[in-house]
Amino acid sequence: MSTARTSPQPDGLRDRLIEAASQITCDTGWSDVTMAKLAGRVGVSRQTVYNELGSKPALGQALVLRELDRFLDVVAAELDRYDDVVDAIRSAAEQVMVMAGNNPLLHAVLSSAHGGTNALLPLLTTHSEPLIAAATAVIVERIPTRYADLGLTDTELATALDSIVRLVLSHVMQPDKSPARTADDIAWIAARVLGR
Repeated sequence: MSTARTSPQPDGLRDRLIEAASQITCDTGWSDVTMAKLAGRVGVSRQTVYNELGSKPALGQALVLRELDRFLDVVAAELDRYDDVVDAIRSAAEQVMVMAGNNPLLHAVLSSAHGGTNALLPLLTTHSEPLIAAATAVIVERIPTRYADLGLTDTELATALDSIVRLVLSHVMQPDKSPARTADDIAWIAARVLGR
Protein backbone atom coordinates (compact mmCIF):
# COMPACT_ATOMS: atom_id res chain seq x y z
CA MET A 1 0.00 0.00 0.00
CA SER A 2 2.69 2.53 0.91
CA THR A 3 6.28 3.03 -0.07
CA ALA A 4 7.15 2.66 3.61
CA ARG A 5 6.34 -1.04 3.63
CA THR A 6 9.10 -3.59 3.63
CA SER A 7 8.78 -7.15 2.45
CA PRO A 8 8.45 -9.44 5.43
CA GLN A 9 10.94 -12.26 5.67
CA PRO A 10 9.49 -15.78 5.47
CA ASP A 11 10.33 -16.52 9.11
CA GLY A 12 9.34 -13.05 10.35
CA LEU A 13 12.84 -12.46 11.71
CA ARG A 14 12.94 -8.83 10.60
CA ASP A 15 9.58 -8.14 12.23
CA ARG A 16 10.66 -9.85 15.46
CA LEU A 17 13.87 -7.81 15.58
CA ILE A 18 12.03 -4.54 14.96
CA GLU A 19 9.45 -5.44 17.59
CA ALA A 20 12.23 -6.19 20.07
CA ALA A 21 13.81 -2.81 19.27
CA SER A 22 10.45 -1.15 19.83
CA GLN A 23 10.00 -2.84 23.21
CA ILE A 24 13.49 -1.87 24.38
CA THR A 25 12.94 1.71 23.21
CA CYS A 26 9.63 1.93 25.06
CA ASP A 27 11.06 0.34 28.20
CA THR A 28 14.44 2.03 28.56
CA GLY A 29 15.10 4.25 25.53
CA TRP A 30 16.64 4.04 22.07
CA SER A 31 20.13 4.46 23.47
CA ASP A 32 19.75 1.04 25.13
CA VAL A 33 19.03 -0.69 21.82
CA THR A 34 22.10 -2.63 20.68
CA MET A 35 22.49 -5.33 18.08
CA ALA A 36 23.75 -7.70 20.79
CA LYS A 37 20.68 -7.03 22.94
CA LEU A 38 18.37 -7.62 19.96
CA ALA A 39 20.22 -10.84 19.15
CA GLY A 40 19.77 -12.05 22.72
CA ARG A 41 16.06 -11.19 22.83
CA VAL A 42 15.26 -12.88 19.53
CA GLY A 43 17.68 -15.79 19.92
CA VAL A 44 19.95 -15.22 16.93
CA SER A 45 23.57 -14.20 16.48
CA ARG A 46 24.61 -10.55 16.43
CA GLN A 47 25.84 -11.05 12.87
CA THR A 48 22.37 -12.25 11.87
CA VAL A 49 20.93 -9.01 13.26
CA TYR A 50 23.41 -6.97 11.23
CA ASN A 51 22.68 -9.05 8.11
CA GLU A 52 18.95 -8.55 8.56
CA LEU A 53 18.84 -4.88 9.58
CA GLY A 54 22.17 -3.30 8.69
CA SER A 55 23.28 -0.46 10.93
CA LYS A 56 21.53 0.99 13.96
CA PRO A 57 20.43 4.08 11.95
CA ALA A 58 18.89 1.73 9.38
CA LEU A 59 17.11 -0.07 12.23
CA GLY A 60 15.83 3.28 13.51
CA GLN A 61 14.40 4.14 10.11
CA ALA A 62 12.80 0.69 9.82
CA LEU A 63 11.27 1.13 13.27
CA VAL A 64 9.80 4.54 12.41
CA LEU A 65 8.52 3.37 9.03
CA ARG A 66 6.90 0.30 10.56
CA GLU A 67 5.06 2.53 13.00
CA LEU A 68 4.12 4.83 10.14
CA ASP A 69 2.57 1.89 8.29
CA ARG A 70 0.21 1.35 11.23
CA PHE A 71 -0.90 4.98 11.04
CA LEU A 72 -1.25 4.83 7.26
CA ASP A 73 -3.52 1.79 7.43
CA VAL A 74 -5.92 3.89 9.49
CA VAL A 75 -5.56 6.91 7.18
CA ALA A 76 -6.29 4.76 4.12
CA ALA A 77 -9.37 3.26 5.76
CA GLU A 78 -10.72 6.71 6.69
CA LEU A 79 -10.09 8.10 3.19
CA ASP A 80 -11.91 5.12 1.69
CA ARG A 81 -14.85 5.46 4.08
CA TYR A 82 -16.10 8.97 3.27
CA ASP A 83 -17.71 10.44 0.16
CA ASP A 84 -16.60 13.97 1.02
CA VAL A 85 -12.87 14.69 0.86
CA VAL A 86 -12.88 17.15 3.76
CA ASP A 87 -14.84 14.74 5.97
CA ALA A 88 -12.34 12.03 5.07
CA ILE A 89 -9.33 14.22 5.90
CA ARG A 90 -10.95 15.34 9.15
CA SER A 91 -11.64 11.78 10.25
CA ALA A 92 -8.18 10.58 9.22
CA ALA A 93 -6.56 13.46 11.11
CA GLU A 94 -8.57 12.73 14.25
CA GLN A 95 -7.71 9.03 14.14
CA VAL A 96 -4.02 9.85 13.68
CA MET A 97 -4.10 12.21 16.66
CA VAL A 98 -5.83 9.60 18.84
CA MET A 99 -3.31 6.94 17.80
CA ALA A 100 -0.39 9.29 18.43
CA GLY A 101 -1.69 10.08 21.90
CA ASN A 102 -1.81 6.38 22.74
CA ASN A 103 1.40 5.28 21.01
CA PRO A 104 4.07 4.11 23.48
CA LEU A 105 6.90 4.25 20.94
CA LEU A 106 6.10 7.82 19.93
CA HIS A 107 5.91 8.79 23.61
CA ALA A 108 9.28 7.14 24.25
CA VAL A 109 10.88 9.00 21.34
CA LEU A 110 9.44 12.37 22.35
CA SER A 111 10.10 11.90 26.08
CA SER A 112 13.72 10.88 25.63
CA ALA A 113 14.31 13.92 23.45
CA HIS A 114 13.66 16.10 26.50
CA GLY A 115 16.30 14.28 28.53
CA GLY A 116 19.14 14.26 26.01
CA THR A 117 20.01 13.17 22.53
CA ASN A 118 17.72 10.85 20.66
CA ALA A 119 18.75 9.53 17.27
CA LEU A 120 15.15 8.62 16.42
CA LEU A 121 13.73 12.12 16.81
CA PRO A 122 15.30 13.50 13.61
CA LEU A 123 13.47 10.76 11.67
CA LEU A 124 10.27 12.50 12.77
CA THR A 125 11.53 16.06 12.36
CA THR A 126 14.58 17.24 10.42
CA HIS A 127 15.04 13.99 8.46
CA SER A 128 11.38 13.15 8.00
CA GLU A 129 11.38 13.15 4.19
CA PRO A 130 10.79 9.37 3.86
CA LEU A 131 7.95 9.58 6.37
CA ILE A 132 6.31 12.54 4.61
CA ALA A 133 6.78 10.95 1.18
CA ALA A 134 5.21 7.67 2.31
CA ALA A 135 2.25 9.41 3.97
CA THR A 136 1.68 11.70 1.00
CA ALA A 137 1.87 8.74 -1.40
CA VAL A 138 -0.97 6.94 0.41
CA ILE A 139 -3.15 10.04 0.24
CA VAL A 140 -2.25 10.97 -3.35
CA GLU A 141 -3.03 7.39 -4.37
CA ARG A 142 -6.59 7.65 -3.05
CA ILE A 143 -7.83 11.21 -3.31
CA PRO A 144 -7.74 11.74 -7.10
CA THR A 145 -9.65 8.51 -7.76
CA ARG A 146 -12.19 8.92 -4.96
CA TYR A 147 -12.62 12.68 -5.32
CA ALA A 148 -12.07 13.47 -8.98
CA ASP A 149 -13.95 16.79 -8.97
CA LEU A 150 -11.47 18.85 -6.95
CA GLY A 151 -10.54 21.06 -9.91
CA LEU A 152 -6.83 21.09 -9.07
CA THR A 153 -3.92 20.24 -11.30
CA ASP A 154 -1.78 17.27 -10.28
CA THR A 155 0.90 19.68 -9.06
CA GLU A 156 -1.58 21.77 -7.05
CA LEU A 157 -3.09 18.66 -5.49
CA ALA A 158 0.32 17.22 -4.60
CA THR A 159 1.33 20.54 -3.01
CA ALA A 160 -1.92 20.76 -1.04
CA LEU A 161 -1.69 17.20 0.23
CA ASP A 162 1.99 17.54 1.12
CA SER A 163 1.10 20.61 3.18
CA ILE A 164 -1.75 18.81 4.95
CA VAL A 165 0.52 15.86 5.80
CA ARG A 166 3.14 18.24 7.21
CA LEU A 167 0.47 20.01 9.24
CA VAL A 168 -0.79 16.74 10.73
CA LEU A 169 2.78 15.66 11.54
CA SER A 170 3.38 19.00 13.25
CA HIS A 171 0.35 18.42 15.49
CA VAL A 172 1.47 14.86 16.22
CA MET A 173 4.84 16.17 17.38
CA GLN A 174 3.38 19.03 19.46
CA PRO A 175 -0.28 18.44 20.27
CA ASP A 176 -1.98 21.38 21.92
CA LYS A 177 -5.69 20.51 21.63
CA SER A 178 -7.93 17.48 21.73
CA PRO A 179 -7.80 15.14 18.71
CA ALA A 180 -11.30 16.26 17.69
CA ARG A 181 -10.47 19.97 17.89
CA THR A 182 -7.20 19.48 16.02
CA ALA A 183 -9.04 17.52 13.33
CA ASP A 184 -11.62 20.31 13.02
CA ASP A 185 -8.84 22.86 12.51
CA ILE A 186 -7.09 20.68 9.92
CA ALA A 187 -10.39 20.10 8.10
CA TRP A 188 -11.04 23.84 8.00
CA ILE A 189 -7.65 24.41 6.39
CA ALA A 190 -8.07 21.44 4.03
CA ALA A 191 -11.45 22.77 2.89
CA ARG A 192 -9.87 26.07 1.88
CA VAL A 193 -6.74 24.58 0.34
CA LEU A 194 -8.81 22.09 -1.68
CA GLY A 195 -11.38 24.73 -2.67
CA ARG A 196 -14.32 23.03 -0.93
